[in-house]
Amino acid sequence: MSTTMGTLVNLAIYVGLVVVGAVIGSRPFVRERDLPWLGKFQFLALIILITALGVKLGANDEVVSSLGSIGLSALLLTVLAIAGSILCVMLLRKFVLKLDHLGLPASAQAQEEECAGAAEKVDNSSTFIIVGAVIVGMLAGRFLFPPAVSEACGPVIDFGLYLLLFLVGVDMGKQGGVWDSIRQAGFGVLLVPVAVVIGTFAGAVVAGLFLPMGVKDTVAASAGFGWYSLAPTLLEGYSLSVSAVAFLSNVMREIFSILLVPVIAKKLGYVEAVAPCGATAMDTLLPMVVGATSERITIYSFVSGVVLSLAVPVLVPTIVALPF
Repeated sequence: MSTTMGTLVNLAIYVGLVVVGAVIGSRPFVRERDLPWLGKFQFLALIILITALGVKLGANDEVVSSLGSIGLSALLLTVLAIAGSILCVMLLRKFVLKLDHLGLPASAQAQEEECAGAAEKVDNSSTFIIVGAVIVGMLAGRFLFPPAVSEACGPVIDFGLYLLLFLVGVDMGKQGGVWDSIRQAGFGVLLVPVAVVIGTFAGAVVAGLFLPMGVKDTVAASAGFGWYSLAPTLLEGYSLSVSAVAFLSNVMREIFSILLVPVIAKKLGYVEAVAPCGATAMDTLLPMVVGATSERITIYSFVSGVVLSLAVPVLVPTIVALPF
């Protein structure tokens, strides 16, 4: 019960920060100003957040010790779960939502307008910087910093996340068309997290056919959707080995998403860029998704992350309780 309440409180804070930022950004005295520092400040805050996350992971003995014993199982599960998510969201975008690769209704004029800024949005150099920040953070957390530093990273991550969500909201409001984007997405925005769930579980089923832990356990481990701090806790009483695989797999999902989001946005589609992020599409990886795509995709990313986060404490115990 306390876990669910904590989830709801966090979601309320996240939503509130984005909404407040969007309202402020939409005000004329803000929209009329040229704020070149806004994007740079977002990126700097993201680097600090990602580095702190890396330090925290590197200092975690469970992560490091799991790399050798269950690393291959977690890796296979993560790769197949992400691949399944991307495939299902792609099919949804093409054949159900009927959107082009920019996440717009098929319209030559609209596509031409978006394409002018699309090339600027996908910056692969920033991806390498972010991935490098994760690696440096993990190495520093493991070999350089004392435990007190890694413990202090928790508040840093929380503050950085709050600041990023507020700045993303300001950027949304400043760009304009926030409510138009919500109306344009409509009910279809709720289908994206459904597609992520289906794709994740489909990939987990395939992984379970090749791994000794079996289909039920791989599906349960994948049901964290990148929320590595919650899913293993829910699975600890069921099986320590499955909990360990879930932990490492969900950590991998978040790290892999950092690398994949810009590539997916460029090669496959803007909506598909939301798929690998799972539950973190609403917080840690939201700025990356928006930076690699468009402010319009914020609604897809945020709603998908919220729905998946709420689903984790429901789906994991339900799967564990299945009579097989």
